[in-house]
Amino acid sequence: MPASPLLRFSASLLVLLLATGCVPKAKYDESLALTADLQAEVEATQRALAECDRVATELAGKLEASEGRNAELNALVEQLTAQNTELNGKLGELSAAVAEMSSRNRADKARKAELEALIAGLQESSEAAGESLGAAQERIASLEAEAARLAAEKAALEEKSKAYEDLARELASEIEEGQVTITELSGKLTVSLSNAILFDSGSIALKKEGSEALNKVAGILAQVADKEIRVEGHTDNVPVRSGAAYRDNWDLSSLRASTVVTLLVEGGVDPLNIATVGFGEHHPVAGNEEAEGRAANRRTEIVLVPKLVER
Repeated sequence: MPASPLLRFSASLLVLLLATGCVPKAKYDESLALTADLQAEVEATQRALAECDRVATELAGKLEASEGRNAELNALVEQLTAQNTELNGKLGELSAAVAEMSSRNRADKARKAELEALIAGLQESSEAAGESLGAAQERIASLEAEAARLAAEKAALEEKSKAYEDLARELASEIEEGQVTITELSGKLTVSLSNAILFDSGSIALKKEGSEALNKVAGILAQVADKEIRVEGHTDNVPVRSGAAYRDNWDLSSLRASTVVTLLVEGGVDPLNIATVGFGEHHPVAGNEEAEGRAANRRTEIVLVPKLVER
């Protein structure tokens, strides 16, 4: 290491003093000692400087490394800043998406509530419709049953019995002349004979044409075993004349019915299967104010009805 300026100065001063020859020995020794001290101090200073140089070099290296590390950190900071900016952008996008989804969710909830209300209304309507349908089906079934019953009754009404057909055939001329009518309803067969063909006015004796008509009826009724035969006498409301063989119209209707029954039994009808009823004027089929109505009310009816109990 080169000598320091102080050391060079001390050496020069010593040489000068020696050269002049005027320096005492004590001074000389003192100078040497001072020189030695200075030399030691110089060396110490040099060592300190060397250490400072080493530390400076080390610090320079560390500084350089630190500057490199700082550059890396700056680059990392820049990278992280860019990433943070990008993440903030994505966060904004996600926040917007979340907000949109929240808005959609609220809208979906509202729509869901509307649909649930609609479904509930439809279910109530469906239940009401089901109840109405059930009631309608029951009503339809009832109407169909009623229609079937009415159809059966209609068929039964339209179906004429053999006795009806036989009587209609045998009494065709009397029916055509309006003296006899035959009806059949719900199994009840009625032969209505006008008293104009059966009896003279106020009489209980059969006329010839009446007997002939009743004989035709007797031949057919004699073959009927599944019906009960009832002969009913009817009159108008004109009171009987004084001195007659019967007390009133009721008595007259009963006697005429009995006369008809007698002829029918003589014609072959089972007496156990036939009975008489006199209704007098109390079951009119027309008004008694006019002659035509009173004539219609004066009649004898032969009624055939199903037997209720077999004898």
